[in-house]
Amino acid sequence: MPKLERLQIELTSRCNERCVHCYIPQNDGNQHMDSDLLWSVLDQCRDIGINQIILSGGEPMLHPDFWKVIEHANWNNCRVRVFSNLTLLDDNMANELKKWKVHEVQASLYSVEPAIHDAVTRLPGSCEKTKRGIETLHEKGVPVFVSCPITKINKDSYPGVLFFAQGLKIGSVPDNMIMAQSNGNGGNLEYRLNIDEALKVIQNVLDNDTAYDAERFSPRYHNPDTALPCVQGLCKNAVCINAKGEVVPSPEWYYVLGDLKKQTLRDVWENSPRLKQVQNITLADFPKCQSCLDIEFCGMNLGLNANENEAGDPFVIPKHICELARATRELVHSHKNKQKEAA
Repeated sequence: MPKLERLQIELTSRCNERCVHCYIPQNDGNQHMDSDLLWSVLDQCRDIGINQIILSGGEPMLHPDFWKVIEHANWNNCRVRVFSNLTLLDDNMANELKKWKVHEVQASLYSVEPAIHDAVTRLPGSCEKTKRGIETLHEKGVPVFVSCPITKINKDSYPGVLFFAQGLKIGSVPDNMIMAQSNGNGGNLEYRLNIDEALKVIQNVLDNDTAYDAERFSPRYHNPDTALPCVQGLCKNAVCINAKGEVVPSPEWYYVLGDLKKQTLRDVWENSPRLKQVQNITLADFPKCQSCLDIEFCGMNLGLNANENEAGDPFVIPKHICELARATRELVHSHKNKQKEAA
């Protein structure tokens, strides 16, 4: 049996932002994880020997016990990461994150132009607060990483985010994949890039970030018997606990594997039939994918599949994903041929 090594804990579904593309349904956004359950989970993590905990939300800093959690989770060799919009961060909070040696803080920044960023988050003033939070953490020596989900709103201004991060010499990554909400509501998909818009982003990446090119767009599936990474890695050594105390494969895929109000984390990990089912998913469960020429460029994701299917079926791949994989392959091959010709 694989070892449970990493746990993502959604401390709360509450958030002070209302991002237009968020996969968390708005009607789920008003619950903190019960504190007694939270302490129990953290104690179980220590007993199991989990070596990485990700604290997320919603906005995790809204949980009244956030700072106690940071302290409680700081046992030997356990890396603590925080996913936050940083709008609530002040200098004292940054000092606390440094004090407890948080492994990394990840923040989403959509644009360095306040009007555009704030249009995505629907929180006036959030751009300047998030930028200031990133800069403060960097100055304090707290490792920080910038994520930049790309929507129709910020599709022309996201490069400024990457330049901002480069100026601070911190990591950043653009992400052009938006998925439907975890309850199957696809209303947020009106903000997802169409194929042409996504290709423009990919072309920009190919032209300006060779390291990202090598990681994301180079062939990775040399053996047809090997599962796609998004299938192979799911639940192999990690799960997520939502604010309700339910164990799910990942934050975006609401497929309940167990309930920690009734079971222990170890019990779910070792005995959940649903978890074993997910662990055993391989590329063989996607027959058409095995011979697909575009598989090396596929961004297929089980949660995305389930959220965009009326029946919640994770094995049905949305048409958009296949079309984007095909277009990406053609674009990348054309780009590499041009590079060879110019050499």
